[in-house]
Amino acid sequence: MLLSQVESFIEENQLLKANERILVAVSTGVDSMVLLHILERLQKKSDFTIGVAHVNHKLRKDSDEEESFLRAYCQKHQLVFHTTSWKHSPTSGMEEKARAFRYNFFREIMNNCHYQVLVTAHHSDDQMETMIMKMVRDGNLFSAKGILANQSFGKNQALIRPLLHISKEEILNYSQQEGIDYFEDQTNASFDMQRNRIRHQVIPLLKKENKQTLQHFQRLSQQIEAAEELITDQQKQWYQMITTEKHNEFEINLHAYLKFSPAQQVFFWQELAKKARQYYNLTISAKQIEQLMKLLAREKANWEIDIDQTWQFQKSYGQLFLRKSQTVFDKDASYMLSVGESLFLSENEWLGFFPKDEVKIPEKVKFWLEYRQNLTLEFPTRVQLRRRQAGDRIQLNEQLNKKLSRFFIDKKVSPVSREKAWVITDFEGKVLGVLPHVFSYLCITKETAKIHYVLLYRYQKPKLEGEANAGKRY
Repeated sequence: MLLSQVESFIEENQLLKANERILVAVSTGVDSMVLLHILERLQKKSDFTIGVAHVNHKLRKDSDEEESFLRAYCQKHQLVFHTTSWKHSPTSGMEEKARAFRYNFFREIMNNCHYQVLVTAHHSDDQMETMIMKMVRDGNLFSAKGILANQSFGKNQALIRPLLHISKEEILNYSQQEGIDYFEDQTNASFDMQRNRIRHQVIPLLKKENKQTLQHFQRLSQQIEAAEELITDQQKQWYQMITTEKHNEFEINLHAYLKFSPAQQVFFWQELAKKARQYYNLTISAKQIEQLMKLLAREKANWEIDIDQTWQFQKSYGQLFLRKSQTVFDKDASYMLSVGESLFLSENEWLGFFPKDEVKIPEKVKFWLEYRQNLTLEFPTRVQLRRRQAGDRIQLNEQLNKKLSRFFIDKKVSPVSREKAWVITDFEGKVLGVLPHVFSYLCITKETAKIHYVLLYRYQKPKLEGEANAGKRY
């Protein structure tokens, strides 16, 4: 009965094809020994080649005995046997690291020996355990779908699980009926690992509540998988509609975002979080996304949320960015500049102060963005540059003398740009200009005035890899 169930499952889901070379992961536990037994039976009806892979973790006294048993089994059944041992086991994170070691070994054997399919013995009890673990750990819809019956395992390779619809009880019954020898891993009874606690304490209670629990979890997994396929397509569209990707930056069209329904917004942020993890190995937590959505709902003009030590969300009026912080700048930086001199304020900023006919621009900044101010003979021939300070004011016209803080607010200059702006003053401390935003009314040349000096501020913004230098002028 079990044999025909597995055979039908393989056919319905097109898990195996004729002439394929399959690698069966076998631990010598009852699940994998039953799997191997069934595949050997099916091999007589279908033309595929079986290889066996085993990892000796060297964690138990029975480990070497299990390896010897399986080696002898494969020799008797004329199966190719691949094995390795874990010589340097870790002191922490044992379960996850052991799994990574196994699958790296399986991948190596598949590539070197030209296997197309890896087969593991996960069953419906494993499915239920995994789903509960992920629900407890993540609280994420898609990760709760559990284990797939068929998934990619590399280029032109697949990982399949033909027993995924079979219960542990059915596997044990089959092993007794067929007289299959296997080893019992005593560590499976230890409550030190979460999976074992769920297996022995939670699942039996759920099964007692409803005999169809395993089938219900399997159905739920299939429904989540189907929902993920639909929602993922929509997520990609929503993301592409309102997101511009730049080097170390994501720009979100806030106006378009706010037109999304609350459900669309939730799944949009999940897609952006996925991209951030994929491109920059940046993890955005569910808690951070919740905080972000609450701030956006309040319509506050400016704010920042730190994601980690280098990345943050920045909202500036109608713009929203997820960006990596630029090189930390010195808030106390101060420079002197005389006519005929120039200097690099940072690796992305250059400033020159020249007589109008003696402008000298370095080759490095030739294609950088430019802020230019023509100046009369009355402009000081030596000025000071610094960051803005509390109380700074600038004369914007004959009647209006405004605080810089108010000017930035009125012009909707982002908080980051405010902090990075350069203030030009004379030696009495009077503000002459703010780069690259504005110059004092007192410094702006009249139409009839003769130009004697030119002040040039050139800068570059981070650009996409492979993007040409911008030649735009301001």
